[in-house]
Amino acid sequence: MHNKNNEILKHLHDLLQTNEDSIKGYKDAADHLEEGELSTIFYRLSQQRALFKEELKKCIRELGGEENEHTDLSHEVQRLWMNFKAGLNGSDTKKIIEDCKKADKQASENYEKALKADPPAYIKEILANQHRMIKGAEVQLEEFKKHPEGR
Repeated sequence: MHNKNNEILKHLHDLLQTNEDSIKGYKDAADHLEEGELSTIFYRLSQQRALFKEELKKCIRELGGEENEHTDLSHEVQRLWMNFKAGLNGSDTKKIIEDCKKADKQASENYEKALKADPPAYIKEILANQHRMIKGAEVQLEEFKKHPEGR
């Protein structure tokens, strides 16, 4: 059982880092854009990911882990957000939305891996809920990209 907990803790730490990267990425996007509504959406997504991070910290503590343990920072989500930040200047709105969606798609894959590790039911429920909201953000961004002027 202890070994299984270690695997679940590893996934939770990965998700903690994933959300940390998303908080910064969405905040950078919100700060960069001048369009009111999309900037507001990005800011809300940043806040949402901050809430996810707090929920994940609680799960880690409940499993007896240390919440400030760092994972390998070279993972895909961080790379996507770093590339995104580097390319912000001169990026058009559609490109910014596309880059955010790419990072969320990778985040979504990280959640799927964590869910496959079969965490305890109460953690699985939290992860499934966060995963659903990330998928919802992808849909919302796609809609905004299609109809930015209709808002």
